[in-house]
Amino acid sequence: MEEIKPCPILEFNENQLTEVRKVVGYEDVDKLKQDLDIFEDWISKQPHFVLKQFDRGFLERYLIYCKGSIERAKQRFDKLCTYTNQMPEFLQNFDIRNEFVHLLNISQTCILPKPSADNYRVVLTTLTGADDDEFQLISYYRYLIVLVQYMMHHDYCVGYELVGDCTNFTLGTVKKMNPVIIHKALTMIVDALGQRMKKLHLISGSKFFDTIVLIFKQALSAKLAQRLVIHNNLESLYEHIPKQHLPKDLGGGLKTMNELSERTFKEVCTDEHLAVVKRMETATTDESCRPTAKFNEEYSGTPGSFKTLCVD
Repeated sequence: MEEIKPCPILEFNENQLTEVRKVVGYEDVDKLKQDLDIFEDWISKQPHFVLKQFDRGFLERYLIYCKGSIERAKQRFDKLCTYTNQMPEFLQNFDIRNEFVHLLNISQTCILPKPSADNYRVVLTTLTGADDDEFQLISYYRYLIVLVQYMMHHDYCVGYELVGDCTNFTLGTVKKMNPVIIHKALTMIVDALGQRMKKLHLISGSKFFDTIVLIFKQALSAKLAQRLVIHNNLESLYEHIPKQHLPKDLGGGLKTMNELSERTFKEVCTDEHLAVVKRMETATTDESCRPTAKFNEEYSGTPGSFKTLCVD
């Protein structure tokens, strides 16, 4: 990738591509290209992968989110294809233009346009307070995965922060907060889609907030639990995310949450993105073709692709 392509809903910092690469040790573009070649070659050689050809920009971002570790990228990519088989309720049969219409009357989710100074991207969710009894947690996480897939093809950042505004949570929505579903969804987003989660922010305001926090703590891995940040007021949130980067609803300088949510939804409904999502649904595994040899965590001494050995 020579440059970040302009995106209708995302803005980028000056020199963002160079700075992101520097964070994960890819100052040398030749090293990045070599690692990308290795990763791409490895995918093409896996007999159990049904789909073997992927956009190089997508694979480059995958390496970036795996901190430049080819082995971690291999492990997570294998999980992505395996989970697409094992958990189709999250990763298959998308009908983006129709299935999320009701969800967006209940909750509003958007990708904030401006990245942070250190090149992290923020995804923000609020509840409208309407039709709370109709809220479906799996539907929400399916939509979040659609957004992640969009960012995997258009964004170029170090990682992500999730912000949940709990102000309008009611008993009806709290009843739908299943820690098993939350755990599965976040596992897929972090361990399979490879997203680097800097922080998970929860803004208080609901009388059920203590229950919400308890459910999240039950659902999060030990690593993510350490990244959970509780905000008792908006001033606390501003210490992490600049006020001017937030929507008007949260005292910020951007458009309203409703406008940003509608803008995000319109973008993920484009023919281009629909085609991307449908293609990713075919990135599954044929377990009858999976090699029986056990790979250790480092893939040491096993078949695969290896870096070129240069000897002076």
